[in-house]
Amino acid sequence: MTLPESAILLERGEGRYVSIGTGTRCTFKVTGKNTDGHFGLFEYVMEPDTAGPGRHIHHETAEIFYVVEGEVELVVGDETLTAKAGTTALVPTEVVHAFSNTSSQQLILLIMFCPADSREKYFEGLAELTKGGQRPDPDALLELMRQHDTEPVVGPIY
Repeated sequence: MTLPESAILLERGEGRYVSIGTGTRCTFKVTGKNTDGHFGLFEYVMEPDTAGPGRHIHHETAEIFYVVEGEVELVVGDETLTAKAGTTALVPTEVVHAFSNTSSQQLILLIMFCPADSREKYFEGLAELTKGGQRPDPDALLELMRQHDTEPVVGPIY
């Protein structure tokens, strides 16, 4: 099979990836570089009982989550729900959200970022800060988040 030069065809698990801590793998399926910054699509695999990002917002980026396998505990606004395989969730800009795998099975999520810019740089930085399972330095994590349109939210913002 010969694909056009700019086309991408990747199977599950294929592509450049980073490991975040000891329980998460983020594979960059499509990046902003591939789409002129319009969107990026990442495959996010979380082992059982793995915490994801805490409550946060993006000022300029919307996120779409699609649960491929397993289930995710998803916070959107002031709602916490369990999203099972086949569920799609759109999180617009300025909406508080968070997610974790609180189940006893592996979770596979597809996460789309719109626009994407170079969103993979955030995950590369996060992988570096959590290398070997270390807890990231809070100041370095906050700086990384703010460089990449991610603002932590401690309490309700309403």
